[in-house]
Amino acid sequence: MRKQMRNYSPKGFQDTIKYLTKAEWQKLKESIDNFRDKVIINLLYSSGCRVSEIVLMNIGDIDFESGFIRIPKENTKTKEARTVRVGKEVLNDIKAYLKLEKRRKGYLFRSRKGGRLTTRAIQQMVHRYAKKAGIQKVYGRDSLGRPLYTVTPHTLRHTHIVHALLDKVPITAVQKQVGHKRLTTTQIYSNLAPEQVKEAYDKAGFE
Repeated sequence: MRKQMRNYSPKGFQDTIKYLTKAEWQKLKESIDNFRDKVIINLLYSSGCRVSEIVLMNIGDIDFESGFIRIPKENTKTKEARTVRVGKEVLNDIKAYLKLEKRRKGYLFRSRKGGRLTTRAIQQMVHRYAKKAGIQKVYGRDSLGRPLYTVTPHTLRHTHIVHALLDKVPITAVQKQVGHKRLTTTQIYSNLAPEQVKEAYDKAGFE
């Protein structure tokens, strides 16, 4: 697990961005033994959405035919609406999940008691599977002495961004997908992937 990125952003903004390698992401996926949980975690990764945006998603926000999910402005941190692309496999799993639930409207994800799933519940879910996969670590303590973990729902958002850039998705497209107001914010992530530098050198045949 990597812990990095300080002072790369403009105006002194500091942030420690944690993300999973592709091997770690695979381990996390393989640890999931519940279908609903699999859909949630895969959607977090595939969409790059914030966990708060996931819990507020409605079934009606999904355009299955086009492969998009609409995020209303009131559900976003920036208060700007956007449309996110979701992979076909994840969309098919969402369809199957809704078919099992026999639902066509309301919140996309519900708790086992039938209410809206909470942010806290998803945080606990991700923590549980990361621990099971053997990739969860403590990197520090908060002001109350509670452990700070490397793998959280927000880690999956960071992972989406880094992996998309590694896979050569144009940075402006990544910016729109995840809802960054400034391109400079997205550009920070390009510094996190040494694999990009290695690939460029190897391709050039540099010794």
